[in-house]
Amino acid sequence: MEIATFIFRMILALLFISSSVSKIKNSTTHASIVKDYKILPERSIRFFSVLDTYSELLIGLLLIFGLYDSWAVLAGSGLLLLYSVAIVVNLLRGRREITCGCGGIVGNHNLSWILVSRNVLLIAMCLWVYQIPTTYGNLSWALETGNFRTVYGEEYWTLMIIALLSTLVILIGQHLGSIRKKVHELVAQK
Repeated sequence: MEIATFIFRMILALLFISSSVSKIKNSTTHASIVKDYKILPERSIRFFSVLDTYSELLIGLLLIFGLYDSWAVLAGSGLLLLYSVAIVVNLLRGRREITCGCGGIVGNHNLSWILVSRNVLLIAMCLWVYQIPTTYGNLSWALETGNFRTVYGEEYWTLMIIALLSTLVILIGQHLGSIRKKVHELVAQK
């Protein structure tokens, strides 16, 4: 269970960090996507866009280092729930043409119930990490006990590679899905 917790924690960390880096690089686009949702008042869009972006970065970094990871996964769950509510509101309004604005390794897709399902799965991963603690890569525990060898030993690096490969598989799957969609669109044009 501790191994699964660590792998989930690293996958979530990479998702949050890559999403935030993407939003930082494209901050104007991200703000316009937030505006497209037509939920927030105009004057709060920029503030929310910045808050959202840097919250994701902080959550991802805390998860990577195992600092305040319980707080980080709860905050991450809250963000994912907030995103899901915004998507559901727009889906119920019939507005599917909006890009989700997720960015990073999960990419940007038009709004759909699949995105809501994906977010529910990610929230479940967050809750798993919250419920089942792990010492792997947990800097808080290493500082508290002085046992850095156990926290960052051989098993840690093996699990880190597994987490990175798992994330890579997710990324490849998404790209294959995008390619498949484009091929179907090209075939439909002929």
